[in-house]
Amino acid sequence: MPLLCVALAARAEAIGPTVITRVDDLIDAPRALFGRTRAQVEGTLGTPLAVRQRALPGLLHPEIVETIRELAYEGARIGVSASTALRRVEITTPTYDLPHGLSVGATRRHVEETLGEPQELTEGRYLYLYSDGYPDTVEVYFRDHRVYRIEWNYWTE
Repeated sequence: MPLLCVALAARAEAIGPTVITRVDDLIDAPRALFGRTRAQVEGTLGTPLAVRQRALPGLLHPEIVETIRELAYEGARIGVSASTALRRVEITTPTYDLPHGLSVGATRRHVEETLGEPQELTEGRYLYLYSDGYPDTVEVYFRDHRVYRIEWNYWTE
C-alpha cells in the first residue's frame, strides 16, 4: 500500500497545477446542458426512462441523509432535490457534449492536461472542486486510462 501512495503522490506532482477556469466550466456543464431544475431537465431531455428515489449523504453534513429523485436517461442519471433543484448528475456515455473534449472515452492524459491536478485522487478517480466556495464537485472515473464515468454533485438548500 505505501508504494501505491508514493506512486499517486508522484503522479499528482507530474500533472501540473489545477486549471480552475476549466474545472469550473466542466462543473457548470450539466446545468448549461440540461437545466437547473427537474422541469428544465425534462424540457431538454424529455420524459425519463425511469424515476426512483435515492438517499444521498448531505454535501455539507454527510451525516444528514438527503432524499433525491433520480431521473434515468440513456447514458445519464440526473438527481433532483426535494426543491427540484439539480443535485447530482452521472454520465456514462459520450453522447453529451462537454467542454474541452472532456467526456466519456477521453484519455486520462487529456483530463490531466486540460484540468490539471485534482484536489483528491486515487488510481481510478479524480475529484475537482468548484472555485466559488460551494461544495460543488466533479469526479472523473477511469478504467484502462480512459474516462468511463463522470459524476457531478451540487449543493442545494
